[in-house]
Amino acid sequence: MSNDRFFLDTAYIVALLNPRDEFHRKAEELFSRVESAKEVWITEAVLTEVGNALSRKDRPVAVTFINSCYLTVNLNVVSVDRTLFHRAVKYYDSHRDKDWGLTDCISFVVTKDEDLTDALTSDEHFRQAGFTPLLLNT
Repeated sequence: MSNDRFFLDTAYIVALLNPRDEFHRKAEELFSRVESAKEVWITEAVLTEVGNALSRKDRPVAVTFINSCYLTVNLNVVSVDRTLFHRAVKYYDSHRDKDWGLTDCISFVVTKDEDLTDALTSDEHFRQAGFTPLLLNT
């Protein structure tokens, strides 16, 4: 086990599961770090996006992935309760100069709460919010 701590975003999961994704190879290269990480964090909002993204093409893969998240020892699934949701809406409202979505803002709040710096994502919004999007770093 390494001391790595990551936030796991939709873009990484889709890249890992889709061999045609432009970031697939990089996602595969990072997967061993995910498996050996001390902690990986994900929200149920991200899991919802994964289900949405794979609903037409690979629903069984989405279901298997989502269910496995709740069984993976180093993976922490954060429920989006009322408190988290309202904190994310406040964060969303306070960054009107950005085109961040609400799911991103939920992710950013959790990432800050857990004192994480690295995000498994290709989403530039994470860099804008002050995190390192590992799929964009070479």
